[in-house]
Amino acid sequence: MRRHLLRIFVAGILFNGTLPVNAQEAAHRTAAKKTYHDIPQSRKNGSGPRYWIAYEYCWVNNKPLPEDIWKQNIDWVDENFKAYGYDMISNDGWIEGAQTLDGNGFVTKYNSDWQYGFAYWAKYIADKGMKMGVYYNPLWLTRTAYENNLPVIGTDYRSRDITGPVPFNIELHWVDVDKPGAKEWVQGYIRYFKNMGVNFLRIDFLENYENNYGTEKYRKALQWMREAADSTMLLSLVMPNCFDHAATELKYGDMIRISDDCFDGGWTFTSNRRRGEFKRNWPQYPNAFDGFVKFADIGGRDQMVLDGDFTRINTLQTEDEKKFHISLLAMTGSPIAIADQFNTIGKDAWLYQNEELLALNDLGFAGKPVSNDLHDIANSSTWIGQLPNGDWIAGLFNREETVQERKIDFVATLGLTKNAKYQVHDLWSHSPLGNYSNAFSASLAPHTCKVIRITSNTRKYEAEVGTLMNGAGKRTAAGKAAGSSSYVAMDRDGSAVLIAVDVVKPGKHQLRLRCKSEKQSTAVLEVKTDNSSVSLRPVKGGDWGVITGEVDLNAGTNYIYITCHGENQPGVDLDYIEVW
Repeated sequence: MRRHLLRIFVAGILFNGTLPVNAQEAAHRTAAKKTYHDIPQSRKNGSGPRYWIAYEYCWVNNKPLPEDIWKQNIDWVDENFKAYGYDMISNDGWIEGAQTLDGNGFVTKYNSDWQYGFAYWAKYIADKGMKMGVYYNPLWLTRTAYENNLPVIGTDYRSRDITGPVPFNIELHWVDVDKPGAKEWVQGYIRYFKNMGVNFLRIDFLENYENNYGTEKYRKALQWMREAADSTMLLSLVMPNCFDHAATELKYGDMIRISDDCFDGGWTFTSNRRRGEFKRNWPQYPNAFDGFVKFADIGGRDQMVLDGDFTRINTLQTEDEKKFHISLLAMTGSPIAIADQFNTIGKDAWLYQNEELLALNDLGFAGKPVSNDLHDIANSSTWIGQLPNGDWIAGLFNREETVQERKIDFVATLGLTKNAKYQVHDLWSHSPLGNYSNAFSASLAPHTCKVIRITSNTRKYEAEVGTLMNGAGKRTAAGKAAGSSSYVAMDRDGSAVLIAVDVVKPGKHQLRLRCKSEKQSTAVLEVKTDNSSVSLRPVKGGDWGVITGEVDLNAGTNYIYITCHGENQPGVDLDYIEVW
């Protein structure tokens, strides 16, 4: 999708006596603030890649993938899925047999028994119009590198100088990041893969490193990886502890695993494995659905891609369960990583080829559950999100073993106009369901779902389904005067919301923000895009009101940052924005 820039200009005096911040203060506050243009490329999409991963064979057989099976799967993806946007192929684990090294100690093949190495396969895949991702942890140092005590690139140190006291296993050592030469090793590995054209690195067993070497060394390692990867390589963080709600991972990664491994797949992995259980460290959530619900608040553009691990669609028992799993990935912004193979998928390829669902992934869509409380079964099983054109997407899921009714309230949940009619379209049947007022409900059999698009014709964008950053959080207040019953509390200096907005005609448009703050607050809202910014004082006194400005938009998709500034001040509550 083409992405366009947004230019913002102030209209002057606003509703409720609200005034723009003076120019000197605005310049001070907006200095060095981030815009969408400044987001690393690896974080811009909001949703994950679509690709094939070499997991299933390895898991089922507990051994590395043979090279001929690897090739057959590449050719199968090329013929069946590339046209649907699955444009990447990645190896997976069982990597201990990768002991063929270059002079710097870096592995050159997925397995030493393979005839060809990473460079060959990267070109083979590129010649088919796809790209290669790599599974490897740059903190690993192979047994062969240790035994031969190879030089560390760019230093006078050697492999044994940087090896840590606790190994990963008998074939792989951990690098100790406090040892001289370790930084050059880690960053050299990243650049080694980048020079092959790899822009996706899947970094596994991070909890093992953090548990054995401590959080500070783990943080340092991720920082080095980010520096070397810069903005062009997506860093997929696998098996992270995610302490403090992934605070460390948010700083340096692009994608995080939010649940335990796929393993044998099936409904157990999708929804039922130790449902409702939580651990402080990895894996915090045993099944994919629970993990998505609890980490949804950190998903989206400029935050994290939430990774629900791989999909073995052939392990689910019914067509409905298969639709459920694919729908969950599309609603959450997860990667869609096919782990089925040419000889295991059977007749299920079409489930990965639903272009209406895949369009959500293309748009960077990352929805939110109506409730993040797993005990609130109905609302945590109802997902919503808003497209840049204002339309709503709703996913209604039934995880239970009995028939359940799921309902989406157009007024209280989506903030749409009471008694107005809205067209509802089914993304699996590809057919209109009719015009509905006030709500849509469905009776769902066990393990089924319904994903719908609600054509709203609105120019109003609810803040709570935007990307929430730096402490911005969703709140609910029943009976709130306008909009939906939810809003975003921006209680911290730097709390921000990112919203994507489409317009058809370029030129000047009116921007309206519905917000409130306490009487004593001196906090301001900065509205910023790639070209310019404006700081506005929100309505004070604890009552909701509207502040406005004039904006100059390009045709297409525009990205708006709204940031609260004001240290040690009561923050700002933001309900929605409108663009006219």
